[in-house]
Amino acid sequence: EISLPRPIRFWILLLLDAPSIACALVVLHHLLHDRTQRRALHNHVIIILLALGLGTQLIDVPLYMAFINNGGYVKPAVPVTCQLWWLACFGMYNGGTILMAWAALERHILVFKFQWTATRRGRFVVHYFPIASLLVYIVIFYVYAIFFLPCESTYEYTLPICNAYPCYQEDEFLGMWEFIVNNIVPSLLVAFASIALLIRVIQQKRRLT
Repeated sequence: EISLPRPIRFWILLLLDAPSIACALVVLHHLLHDRTQRRALHNHVIIILLALGLGTQLIDVPLYMAFINNGGYVKPAVPVTCQLWWLACFGMYNGGTILMAWAALERHILVFKFQWTATRRGRFVVHYFPIASLLVYIVIFYVYAIFFLPCESTYEYTLPICNAYPCYQEDEFLGMWEFIVNNIVPSLLVAFASIALLIRVIQQKRRLT
């Protein structure tokens, strides 16, 4: 909970989430309907990121709005509500960060090593396989950690996101793994790979002028 009154929070979320969902759907329709855009390699990760973002927009934000509308109670007050909320809040959000890190790295290949994707085998090895592997990893990690890990979570139905503290975060290995591998490393990769790409583009432009 924060100091901002709940009605104000509700209307801020509603007025921002609705056009955000509409925008995501329009962009997704454009990328998927147009065959050229759909087949462009640089758009594939963007399509997946938009889909993950929609998961957050359609699950996380509406559940928080329902929490506010219900007077500060999670309804229905059952564990599966909290688990789905955690899946959207942690799984889809961190999954988007991981895929964004790959997108930042892949830009170097698509811009400077585009010949690697000139063949079907090359596209599979450096494009499709990494994306598919990351998606499988994200799904397996968060579905197992949230739904199947043999530990007992505490569900606080009077707090947003059921207190946002699933029991896997207390696990010595999984908790540290998520913090480092799913949060810190992807964030650093996005920053450094993006800066490196900008530097390489500037250097390339200078060599060509």
